[in-house]
Amino acid sequence: MSARAPGAAAALLAAAATCVAAPPALTPKPQADYMLNCQGCHLPDGTGAAGKVPSLRTSLAPLLQSEAGRRYLVQVPGAAQSALSDAELAQVLNWMVRTLSARPPPQFREFTPQEVMRYRATPLVAVRAARVRLLGTAP
Repeated sequence: MSARAPGAAAALLAAAATCVAAPPALTPKPQADYMLNCQGCHLPDGTGAAGKVPSLRTSLAPLLQSEAGRRYLVQVPGAAQSALSDAELAQVLNWMVRTLSARPPPQFREFTPQEVMRYRATPLVAVRAARVRLLGTAP
């Protein structure tokens, strides 16, 4: 091995280190949980599918106007029966309101893990009827 080899190897390593890109930013946990648990039906932007899956963009704000609406958001089967913990579901719901709602309520009261746990304890059986009662419309 020549005397230049160790110096050349060190220079090569230094040059390679400067070429490595910074790691990509991690997706925030609530957004990642939305992507894994909700996005399949509600789509990345929350628009849903007309006549089949409700739009989060237009329904979140009206539902947040009452305790019954808040309860509905926690009790819908996709939320209540998800593998998310109560704290994780509260974070996802709060992220959805801030990010996906076309008109977030100005005085939004964040969901808490305790509230989610309380509402999850009672399953929502008649989802469509509850939605019509709360919003006057089905998806």
